[in-house]
Amino acid sequence: MSIDLLGLLEQFRAFGDFDNDNAFYRTLVPWIGPEAYLNIIYRPAPSHLLSTVAKKLKLPPPVSEFLSLYNGAKLFSGALNLYGIVEPGRLLNRSDSFSLPPYNIEGANRSWSLDPERLLAIGVYQFDGSQVCVDRSSGQTFFFKRNQTAADFSWADFESWLRDEISRLRFLFDSEGRRLCPESATLPHRATPQ
Repeated sequence: MSIDLLGLLEQFRAFGDFDNDNAFYRTLVPWIGPEAYLNIIYRPAPSHLLSTVAKKLKLPPPVSEFLSLYNGAKLFSGALNLYGIVEPGRLLNRSDSFSLPPYNIEGANRSWSLDPERLLAIGVYQFDGSQVCVDRSSGQTFFFKRNQTAADFSWADFESWLRDEISRLRFLFDSEGRRLCPESATLPHRATPQ
């Protein structure tokens, strides 16, 4: 996988950026909250957890590779959230917002009921909870509007979807991280109709 998430998001102003053992925090957006960031990219999933979850969920190689580089992300103030692996039994320390984990890929797939043997839920759009899934055998990536059983859009593969969506979403925010459009515009609208 040749996706460099940090590089794809360099157009945004470096303001309050920092890294910790949990994640990379890029572009502080204090009008949302005092500790809010435009983009949070989680550090790689621990290899022992990744191996276990990869077998359990039958992760396609591109998704496993992505999680070995980035254990999920909250992009564009959460407009697009990519699931990651959360250690079983991990307690949340809500008093330290910089220790919070990514959204849990295992939990998301436990609640995903549309052809769960074939489709793997990999992300969610905050606006309305629309899901993104990868076909485990073909690699094709699908966008499902909330409560819909037919995909609205599809991409050839996981990497194409991620590149296309980051490219599209980054133009919906100014260099300081302010959204330039209605929140509904953060949902996909430019993809190959299925």
